[in-house]
Amino acid sequence: MKMRKSAVSMLTLLGTTMLATSAFAQDAVEPQQAGEDQLAQAPAATQPSVVSESQAGLSDIIVTARRRAEPLQQTPVAISAIDSARLAEARVTNISDVTTLAPSITLARNSTNPVSLFPFIRGFGTKSSDPAQEPPIALTIDEIYQAQLIGAYINLFDVEAVEVLRGPQGTVLGKNSPAGGVAVRTRRPKDEFGGLVQADYGSFDNVHLRGYVDAPLVPGKLLATVSANYQNSDGYMRNILTGKRLGGIDLQSYRVGLLAHLGETVDWYVTGQIDFDKGEDAGNRNVSTRDRLVVPGLTYVVPPPVTLTCTAPYSASLCDSALPITSKYKTRAAPQPKRDSRNLSLASNLNVDAGPVGLAVVTGYRHFREVSFSDIDGTELGIIDSGYDGNYRSFSHEMRLSSNDGEGLDLDGRLNWLVGIYFFNYEYDRFNDQVILGNRGGTYQEGSTNSYAIFGRAEYEVADGFSLSAGGRQTWDRKKHLSCGSRCLLGLQADISERASWNNFSYDLTANYNFTPNNMIYLRYATGYRGGGFTGVPATVAASSIADPETVKAWELGLKNDFFDNRLRVNVSIFQNKFQDLQRVVTESTDIPPFFIQKLRNAAKAKTQGVEVEMQARPVDALTLRGSVGYLDAKYTDFVANVTGVEANGASDLSFLKFPYTSKWTASFGATYDLDLGTVGSVSFTGDYAYRSSYYTTDLNYPFSYQDGVGVLSGKITWRDVDDRLSVSVWGRNLTDEFYIDGGDPVASLTTYVSDAPPREIGVSVGYRF
Repeated sequence: MKMRKSAVSMLTLLGTTMLATSAFAQDAVEPQQAGEDQLAQAPAATQPSVVSESQAGLSDIIVTARRRAEPLQQTPVAISAIDSARLAEARVTNISDVTTLAPSITLARNSTNPVSLFPFIRGFGTKSSDPAQEPPIALTIDEIYQAQLIGAYINLFDVEAVEVLRGPQGTVLGKNSPAGGVAVRTRRPKDEFGGLVQADYGSFDNVHLRGYVDAPLVPGKLLATVSANYQNSDGYMRNILTGKRLGGIDLQSYRVGLLAHLGETVDWYVTGQIDFDKGEDAGNRNVSTRDRLVVPGLTYVVPPPVTLTCTAPYSASLCDSALPITSKYKTRAAPQPKRDSRNLSLASNLNVDAGPVGLAVVTGYRHFREVSFSDIDGTELGIIDSGYDGNYRSFSHEMRLSSNDGEGLDLDGRLNWLVGIYFFNYEYDRFNDQVILGNRGGTYQEGSTNSYAIFGRAEYEVADGFSLSAGGRQTWDRKKHLSCGSRCLLGLQADISERASWNNFSYDLTANYNFTPNNMIYLRYATGYRGGGFTGVPATVAASSIADPETVKAWELGLKNDFFDNRLRVNVSIFQNKFQDLQRVVTESTDIPPFFIQKLRNAAKAKTQGVEVEMQARPVDALTLRGSVGYLDAKYTDFVANVTGVEANGASDLSFLKFPYTSKWTASFGATYDLDLGTVGSVSFTGDYAYRSSYYTTDLNYPFSYQDGVGVLSGKITWRDVDDRLSVSVWGRNLTDEFYIDGGDPVASLTTYVSDAPPREIGVSVGYRF
């Protein structure tokens, strides 16, 4: 077992949590009390007036999707809200684990740059982590927008709740939320001394320590919390050449939070977090063969060459002895230095209750330092290796005014409204030190974004139970980009400088009707957009390009229902999204060798539509059942481009392609049973099964990247003492040891690789609340 001194000292000083808030009736607190606690912690300027709860039934989590604290079941938006108890129960440690807890979503790790995220919601997303391109979903932490997919593979420790918003959120969340967003809320300190400490040990020498301490520095006035997270493991991939394991985790995170109650009308929450990631490259599994790399369904006038991994500078005999690697969880990757990435985040949430109105001022700063290395080809041959050295700095500032319930500007409770202004600045610089076919080279790029927005929304109760709402957001984006390719770094050509500006107006319209206090139907129409971008590092000036924003128009019909005294919950959403100007990489011919260039263009249109059902039941007080089913039909309606790199092949109709990481069916089923043992405590039994139908991991649907449908079973058994202080758990993930891939791509015609998803993991946890 590996354990650093810093981890030992952290364990003795800090504590962790199963985190006591309520959602989906998972915690031991009575639902009514849980709802009151959440409202008490919500910003005064955005508190709803009533939360309907059932003492014996399912509790209703408080969400902030529309920048107002309101019950999930009263919010006319498709949201999967996951509270701290459920996160702990499902052993969610990082953002990709959320994939199994909500329908129609994939949050995958980029295996060639493990600090990056590939997010997809309802089929829409991207596999690019190029900083010159905008992310496709809005990820926020404590309402602070995270600017880039690089560094977006975050750990989720000491978190109060995670909200997955499906459908365009362009009015409140702004740009880069055309398919939805993920909102993370960290835990606020309590007005009493206490904390939790937890230690886990599992497969592959996985040591995980996490904890927090709350301290009222001035009782009722100034509250503090300190939390920490440490994880170290050996990884589950094994190197055939050395016999050692690869892909080990080495992560440390620390957070300090201060909550000040400045009188009865002002709350100010300030938090700072620092993360250190010194993990190692997992090593991809190379699956290259002598077969030609062809897109199934395309007709080639000029066939592509045989995979270049078995040509110069490597002999065919050497390649044949190394490739492909058919044994699962094996790699021949050359040893790479460990990552040394660091993240500093600061956030300020100020809320003022000014009687008729509430004021919210949200300010955040983030600096992510990327130092990572990857043997992309997964062999000792040096076909393609990359080392990234980048800095990503973002600053955001938002001010909102909103109506307060019962204070005169809400028309006797029939109207709630919100207006705001927003400013965002993002700057980046990145050097990529590459080895391609044994030759060392590099690329460099830098850029900046300034974004400004004004927005507002209002909801009016036209008649009892029937409300209409509308919102709009005007955004102005200003971007600059500079790139310097390998020839530029050698002084053989000048750098390439570009700039662009875009404006966008997004809006949404919603009608919702509560035909009983526990049953609601809504119809929503919304628009949104993903910001424009650049070809990251074009080889020549002719290869440079600017892509305009992607846009979406979407409608959604939703039902939110609680039945049988809140013992059964059924939420349904039916949706259709139409995307325009999708940004895709296309190939164009040129007179300069190699006679083709690749550009980022607005080359496609698409439509996604489907149905999502989320269910929960508490037939008896000790048993909670849950399940979800998502059906998604995602397809291109127009996509004509040359993706072969050969002019003679011409442009092809690519509308038959399936979206990467997108399954037609997703489903999850689970149960938790709490058994009271009287004076010796209690035991909880939890089981979860998550299934997704077949998918490709590549944009062009290469056969090697196909994954058949797969289901993963996880479980946990937890004993707690009678005082609910000491807990001991045994847990397992992927209990049936299913093998599947969660990544894979070609790199030009140099090589092809896949990344294997984790095998079965089992472990134990010990926690103590004080």
